[in-house]
Amino acid sequence: MSKPVREMKIRTKDGKRGVVTALIDSGSFYTLIREDCVPGGATVIRYKKSEKMGTAKKTGQIHAVASVDLVMIVEGHPVSDEVRISPDLKREFILGAGTMQKWDISITNKNGHTVI
Repeated sequence: MSKPVREMKIRTKDGKRGVVTALIDSGSFYTLIREDCVPGGATVIRYKKSEKMGTAKKTGQIHAVASVDLVMIVEGHPVSDEVRISPDLKREFILGAGTMQKWDISITNKNGHTVI
C-alpha cells in the first residue's frame, strides 16, 4: 500500500497561512515541514545545533534546524502540533505518527480507496 498524499492547508497560531502537499506517514514519528514551505513571517524556534534523524534508507539522515507550532487542516479537521523544520526534506510536509496518535488519526485502505 502506498502512503496517502493530500493537499493540506496550514497556519501558524498568529495567522500566517500556507498550503503544502503532505505525505501521511505512520512510519515517521515526527511531523516535518521543508524549510522553504514554512509560511512567510512565521515565528520559528531555531535550534542551537541541528537535530539528526534517520530515514527509511539505512544510512539516510535529515537534519531539523528549527520548529514551528502549526495548525494543519487534516480532512477538514484542525489539528495542532509542533512541527520540525528541515532543509533536507524531499517532500514538502510529512504528517508523522506522533501527531496522528495525539489526534487519533488513522489510515484505512479498502479496495484501493484510502480513507484518513
